[in-house]
Amino acid sequence: MVPQRGCGRRVRRAAVPVDRKSKSVRSILLTFVLFCVAACALRQPQPPPPGTLLLNNPHFGPTNVEAVITSNPDCASRGPGYLSTLEFVLPNNATKIIDVPPGDEVCWRRDRDPDQPVLGRWSDWDRAYVEPGATINANL
Repeated sequence: MVPQRGCGRRVRRAAVPVDRKSKSVRSILLTFVLFCVAACALRQPQPPPPGTLLLNNPHFGPTNVEAVITSNPDCASRGPGYLSTLEFVLPNNATKIIDVPPGDEVCWRRDRDPDQPVLGRWSDWDRAYVEPGATINANL
């Protein structure tokens, strides 16, 4: 009978010193941690999404509307903080979608008398702060 190698025998492996084992584990762990830190550092933060105002006209016929996007507390001011003006006609039972950049607010006004509009005669301003990513419904 031919003896088989390894049957019933224990193969001795060369012993690796403990201090060498811990150094290799540390270097692998350190490499992993550095990789994670680098990946986080390279990732650019995303800007916050705009908020959205859904402006509805449930009560009037076609109505002239002026909307202003601003961070200025005075809706009529076109000074610091003013971003843009939108002028549009909003039909009855229609909705206008207005995106508002983060940090800004939206103001709007309509014809004082939508049934008999007079150029330059507006209602008082309405105002809404729309949080980034949020949607707000409002009526004329």
